[in-house]
Amino acid sequence: MMPRTPRYLGYQLGDYLLQRASLPLILVLFVGGLPLYALLHNDRSLLAGPQGPAMVRQLFASTVALFLPLGAFLAASGIVSTDRHQGHVRFYFARPVNVVGFYVQTYVVHGVCFTLLFGLITWVFGLLALPQSIAGAMGAAALTFVLIGGLGLLLSTLTRFDGALLVLLYLVSFTMQQIAAIPGRPQLPAWAMFLARILPPAHPLDQLRDHLFAGSPLDMAQLWHVLAYGAAAFILGLVALRRLPLAR
Repeated sequence: MMPRTPRYLGYQLGDYLLQRASLPLILVLFVGGLPLYALLHNDRSLLAGPQGPAMVRQLFASTVALFLPLGAFLAASGIVSTDRHQGHVRFYFARPVNVVGFYVQTYVVHGVCFTLLFGLITWVFGLLALPQSIAGAMGAAALTFVLIGGLGLLLSTLTRFDGALLVLLYLVSFTMQQIAAIPGRPQLPAWAMFLARILPPAHPLDQLRDHLFAGSPLDMAQLWHVLAYGAAAFILGLVALRRLPLAR
């Protein structure tokens, strides 16, 4: 008999595409797609000069700045807490189903779809205007989801308010680490510098994405920091999922 967990794959895929991917895709269409269409419709010869490519790169940068964080937050939040709060767990697990396997599958579906969608967006930009690095874009998306998705799964197993906490944690981490990275005299007190070091590596993640888009070598220490932090949060989330009651 086919294991029950894969039977939910179609539902998980549809849930992601309809509930989580639709909003960032619509916003990308308005922020990047419509201005790109207007630019190319008015005078495609602009791409032959220096101004056109610069405008296209700016549009793509705006799309990156919008889709990657928003898409990752929507893909990562509520993986467990939404099912628990809305009572879906009573239906999903009315029959014997591996709970941890179910949510690992949800995590993988969300991460793969998020990465592929950003690769598709990048391919469309390159097809219509200037070629972009699809491999770099998908690498940036995958790396983003490793960190934010791992944190999202952990927070989702612990609290109902995981979405707001995830965004707050990311923004606080990025701000403090950006300030701490300013060269010269430390801009933060010692306790804040320590806190910036142990918080999720949001600022190193942003720097890694810039290198991936530019096709330049990555800082391996930063890369392993992001991967290890995301993996640790993911594993802790699975441990909490096994030990804490699902319906509470």
